[in-house]
Amino acid sequence: MSQTTLLPQPQSTSSPRRSSKGIGPGDIVEVDKKGRRFHALVTELEQVDSGRFHLSVRPLDSRISYRQATVREVVAVWRRARSA
Repeated sequence: MSQTTLLPQPQSTSSPRRSSKGIGPGDIVEVDKKGRRFHALVTELEQVDSGRFHLSVRPLDSRISYRQATVREVVAVWRRARSA
C-alpha cells in the first residue's frame, strides 16, 4: 500500500553556479578595486577559459561605476538566504 501526498512536490534542488569562494548570483559582496571598496549585488557569474570567475555586479552605491569584478577582488560575501 502506498501513501499519496497532498503537498506539492518541491522544485528541483539544482543550485545556481557558484565560484570557489561560494559566490553566486543574488549574493552581496564587498569588492576592493584599486583600493576603492564598495558593496554590490552579484547579477551573473561567468567562468572564463583559464578557469577564473568574473562577476557581473550592480553596485549598491549609485556613485560607483564599476560593473565587473574578479573573485580575487572580493573581500567579503553575504550569501542570499535559501528559501525553504
